[in-house]
Amino acid sequence: MEVLKKGSSLSVSSADKSWSLDYCLSPKEFKASESSKNQLGSVSFERTHLDPDVFDPNAKASGTGEVINLPSSLAFRSIGYKSEPLPGSPNWDMRVPFNHQLGIIPNDGYGRVKGWLDPSEEVIVDFPRLYCAGWVKRGPTGVIASTMQDAFSTADAVAEDWSKNFVSFPNSGTSLGMGYRLGWEGIKDEAKRNGCRRVSWEDWEKIDCVEKSVGRSKGKEREKLTNIADMLAVLD
Repeated sequence: MEVLKKGSSLSVSSADKSWSLDYCLSPKEFKASESSKNQLGSVSFERTHLDPDVFDPNAKASGTGEVINLPSSLAFRSIGYKSEPLPGSPNWDMRVPFNHQLGIIPNDGYGRVKGWLDPSEEVIVDFPRLYCAGWVKRGPTGVIASTMQDAFSTADAVAEDWSKNFVSFPNSGTSLGMGYRLGWEGIKDEAKRNGCRRVSWEDWEKIDCVEKSVGRSKGKEREKLTNIADMLAVLD
């Protein structure tokens, strides 16, 4: 907002250049310029609307069928995010539910996991001792401050359940129960059998160093490695 306040005092009609924030547009197609097939000429968008209400924080965008074309010779890509479900394990005595459409773990809004034992069933059940936070809890929205508050609310839910003796660890000897009691020691054998590779803090520091080094060569703070294989290659 501070940057916007410092904007030009010229009127739109007298300015050589102008810009605007256009909402409720879903990109559909990049179209080449008529003068050069290798140059961007315009972008095709479908107009959307927020349902059920534009002021509802939980409103979802849906297409209207109306398509518009905006002239453009330049496009910037913003890296998107969508959570992925946890891989199942035959030794676990439960599966963590996941909403593939929204990219979240179903929860009560405070981080307590709840969902369907079977997606074909309509009965929602609780998953005691399982909690989620951040974007896997509410989707990729908000800024750092809102993510922090979201984590605080999940921690408050854990503390509340603990005080009511709702959080207890199973004595069944299952892999899931042992994992909760023992942390890494409880799951490392299974992780090894599944071919998982452990990345230590020292390993992360090596990746961090490479990202910063490559970034400096390009005049940036860092060049983020977005591919897991590239990250692990730094450690080999």
